Amino acid sequence: MSETLSHSPKAGSTEEVQRLTLEWVAELLEDPEVRPEDNFLDLGGHSMLALQLSQRAKDKFGAEYDIKVLFESSIAEAGADLANRTVTS
Repeated sequence: MSETLSHSPKAGSTEEVQRLTLEWVAELLEDPEVRPEDNFLDLGGHSMLALQLSQRAKDKFGAEYDIKVLFESSIAEAGADLANRTVTS
């Protein structure tokens, strides 16, 4: 389910969403060396971890990651995509 949250109080800046995305991925993968250019799947991520990551985003920002973007792009791009969807109409 994709929700647009124009002017939502939960919406975060792109930088905040990317920072939290990196932090959450590092925690879930137990890898403190995660970099923005890394790919979630290449680091060992999988569908169950992606669901946990999406739940964190939903709790914090009211929207979930686009799993296709998370799996095919860099972690930074996945965060930017989520940020874009939480602040645009």
